Parts: sequence; structure tokens; C-alpha cells
Amino acid sequence: MSSAEPHGRADQYYATSERPDGNARYHEHPKVVMLPEHEIAIPQAADYELPEVLALHPMYDPTNWPLYNLRYRFRDYFAEFWGTFILIFFGDGVVATVTFNTTNAASSYLAITFGWGIGLAMALYCCMGISGGHLNPAVTFSNALFGKFSWRKVPGYMFAQFLGAFAAAATLYGIFKDQFDVFDGGNRQLMGPQGTGGIWCTYAKPGNGKFFSAFSEIVNTAILLFIIFSIGDDRLTPAKHHLPIAIGLLVFAIGTCTGWVTGYAINPARDFGPRVFSTILYGSDPFTFGGHYFWVPLTMPFVGACLGIFVYQFFILPEPKPKKD
Repeated sequence: MSSAEPHGRADQYYATSERPDGNARYHEHPKVVMLPEHEIAIPQAADYELPEVLALHPMYDPTNWPLYNLRYRFRDYFAEFWGTFILIFFGDGVVATVTFNTTNAASSYLAITFGWGIGLAMALYCCMGISGGHLNPAVTFSNALFGKFSWRKVPGYMFAQFLGAFAAAATLYGIFKDQFDVFDGGNRQLMGPQGTGGIWCTYAKPGNGKFFSAFSEIVNTAILLFIIFSIGDDRLTPAKHHLPIAIGLLVFAIGTCTGWVTGYAINPARDFGPRVFSTILYGSDPFTFGGHYFWVPLTMPFVGACLGIFVYQFFILPEPKPKKD
């Protein structure tokens, strides 16, 4: 559940511009500094015309806060961590809400799909301009495979995504801990009438075998990447200024229309991070349930993401943009 907007190198930073009211504004016009791949240009406060409040009170300027150089150097990874955290916070949070609040049971699945969609949009608003808003190891891997992302950053992105998902699950448990106790009497159960395992990760619906569950994850993830590339392609009808909303609506559509049978993981981090956390509550059951079903949402989105990009690039051939004089 994420985006794949191409984004600039980590050594791209931005000069200041002026608002109509005369106040300085950050992050407007690209000013690219070409450096060796292992070096990063880190902008300092002296590089900018600061708003008056920051000039008078330097303590409010984040460039003066501790570890600024380190924070800037690894900002892509921090953005992926917090973006994935927000995605899981809203996504697993809405599942927990409809599990414990049964007053609107008839519309609970619609609430879940909407919560995941709007949660993804909010997560992308927080990180897309910094890291590209992958939030999904399958997105990161497939973009690297097709030359749209540096392999050097793949391990760090994936680690940040899995860690952000795990941290969000742990945070949610703190929020809903008392409701878990009310619901199951303190006896944590993965499945059944008092089962809460589905809050954290995906399991195929009863009667759905591994083959067709894997097929579902492949196709849904392929559709995700195919349409993300479509709405981000400026040779078509792009949603350049509304990408987070468009991608959030896309995930809402996938969940509402075709995701029910497997819970539409379509994102290994979204499933695996909370699944690892849930072993604290249920022991090994999250990994052994359903004949070790966990490998389906962990691996099949990688296949689907690569397939989606390949099909898009093979069959969708917009008119090339003419060269500018």
C-alpha cells in the first residue's frame, strides 16, 4: 500500500523563495549539487534567509537542534520509517476499532478499506517529498529492479519500513490494551469468536487455498503498481499535485473490490512487521496458522510489483515528450 513516485537524489536540496507577504519559504526551487554517490550536500542555516522568528530565536530552527547532520544524511530512511508507521497506525487502528466496536458491524469492512486508504494518503503527505513515499518493500525492490531507484538504498528502505510497521503495531497495542482485555477477558486468541489476530496482519478467508491466495496477492499488487505508474506519468493524465489522495483512493478501491479474500496485504512490511509483534501476544501461531500462510503476504507482493511495472512499461506507450530547444 504505497507509492513509487520517482524522487531526487539525497544530495538535492532547495533554495529559499519569497512568499507574497515577504516571509522566507523553504524547499521551493531545486538547486542540485553534483557529488560522488557516497557524499551528501547538507544545507546549513547560513544557506538560507531565515524567517524573522528563527533569526531572533535560533533555538526554534531545526538546523540548530542536535544531530542535524546525521538527521539530514538519513532523512530518506527516517521518512520511510514514519510514513510506514502512520500507514499502519491508521490501517491496523481501524481494524482494531471495528473489532471492538460492533455497533456498526454491517459497514465494518467498508470502514476498514476507507481507513487504510485515507491512512495511506496521510502517510504519503508526510514522506513523499523526501523519500518518494515507498512505504512498501515490494515497491522499493521493483523500482530498483527496473532502474528507477538506487540498489544502494534498498536495504535501508526495507529495514525502515519493517521497523516502522512493528513500532506502529506496538503503539496501537498500548492504545487498545484495555479493550483487548474487555473483548477476550485477557486470554489472547488468534482466531475464533474472541480472536484478535486479524487486527495485526492478513489471513486468507476460510476455504481459500494458498494457490489462489497467492494469485490474489500477485494480481492486486500488480494492479497497485500499474496504476501508480499511470497516475504519476506526466505523459498521460497525471495526478501530480494530488498523488497521495489518488493513491489512497486506489488502495481503497483494491480493498473494497478485490481484496476481501486475503485481506489485501499487497505490502510485505504492512503484514510482516505487525505479524512479528503479534507473536508477543499469540506465540508462534501467527506464523504457523493456515499451514504457515505467512509466506504468501510476505513474498507474493514482490512478484506482483515487478509484474505490474513490467506490464505497464511493455503495453502502455504514451506519446514521447518532445525535446525542449
